Amino acid sequence: MAAHVLIVDSISANRILLKVKLAGAFVQVEQAASAGEALDLLQADLPDLLVLGGDLVDMSALTLCAKIKENPAFAHLPILLVHTDGSRADRIAALRAGADDAFEMSVTTDALLARIRSIMRARNSYEELRLREQAGRLPGLADAMQGFDRPAQVLIAGHSTATGQEWCRQLQRIVPYGLRSQPLPEIMRDMSQFSAPDAIVISLQTALPEDALRLLAEVRARATTREAAVLVVLDENNDSARVNALDLGANDVLSDGFDAEEAALRLDSMIARKRLADRLRKRVDDGLAAAVTDPLTGLFNRRYAMPHLSKMAQHADTQRADFAVMLADLDHFKRVNDRFGHAAGDMVLAEVARRMRRCLSQTDLIARMGGEEFLIVAQTDNAEDAAKIAERLCDAVRTEPVALRGRDIQIPVTVSIGVAMGSEMLKAKKNALPNCAKSHEAIASALIDRADQALYGAKAEGRDKVTLSLPAA
Repeated sequence: MAAHVLIVDSISANRILLKVKLAGAFVQVEQAASAGEALDLLQADLPDLLVLGGDLVDMSALTLCAKIKENPAFAHLPILLVHTDGSRADRIAALRAGADDAFEMSVTTDALLARIRSIMRARNSYEELRLREQAGRLPGLADAMQGFDRPAQVLIAGHSTATGQEWCRQLQRIVPYGLRSQPLPEIMRDMSQFSAPDAIVISLQTALPEDALRLLAEVRARATTREAAVLVVLDENNDSARVNALDLGANDVLSDGFDAEEAALRLDSMIARKRLADRLRKRVDDGLAAAVTDPLTGLFNRRYAMPHLSKMAQHADTQRADFAVMLADLDHFKRVNDRFGHAAGDMVLAEVARRMRRCLSQTDLIARMGGEEFLIVAQTDNAEDAAKIAERLCDAVRTEPVALRGRDIQIPVTVSIGVAMGSEMLKAKKNALPNCAKSHEAIASALIDRADQALYGAKAEGRDKVTLSLPAA
């Protein structure tokens, strides 16, 4: 779907010129001739990018820009001002008003489109994260986003040691960030050894751009630095260098040498967007983790366990390996809830989960399937070894009673376990299972059933026991 761009300018010729420049960006263009009309259009359908031209009939472009940014509904809308004379003062004023960048009307089409591509990449990434976060939002994870405590860390990649140190010195007086500098060649050599900064400022000499562009490409290629904000500083205004830097992944470009005040304003905006994206990304990750994790015990839940078991069956089928599927159920758990309360029962479940997890290797799976029932999937060569693992789990649970925090109560707990071997069901796959159920998902379900039958046997034999399922007929 084409990006939606709103052009605002009171002079129709300017709107037409901007629309022509944007033709190569394959965007859907909408136009407004006044600030009032623009605000109405924003309320009706928020665009992906706002391009402000010359002063409007009802207010200045800077006033409109600031007014838009004050509205929380529009706070993340990217804004370009294309009406300035290209002076430093105009750029500073535009950045202070909340614009992402400012250009003179005579800006080349290539430079303008490169900047728009850079802005839209960031915009699309943010929107994707926001939609994923909203779609996956769970109760308890919808709290307001909290700010970061630590100051942002900024790495200055100067073309020389002296350059980086001087830029650090100038920035240190006006930004609250942690700053350090390192020459370009050293950064390329040491990238794998330092923690990723929040932002990187790269010095690009237009006569010799290779090192700077190579570092930029490397930053975007590495998982550890991919999300860092990047500001490229050109030593002179050069459209080709600007376009190359933006298309290789720079978030922003200082096009006419280093200026501490302008760099600080651009870094403020870039780091704010980066940290917002980090928070959204963490919320998405937390939501995904919560979707497959049991909140009481911290173990995986059934939603994660069943696909994992299917993959284990597929792997074992391919590699001719074996594994054990165990169902563990706490004995007489209802009595614990009835006598001591459900809060005590939760403590017992959490402690039993901790003890069993401690007995297993990192490659084994343990998941809470519901209530007081747990699934264990362990890689093992034979039923004897599987039985030893299950006995070890029983020992860990019964060894000592569970002490209730804040209450002088000790609750003895035991667990019964049923064991089924994956190889038995994989052998039966070719003969016993009907054609429609020969998938590894069906094998996983069948193994759960076999382990469950064995668990009933352990309960029938007096509990606190391990029972192996009988081989398939």
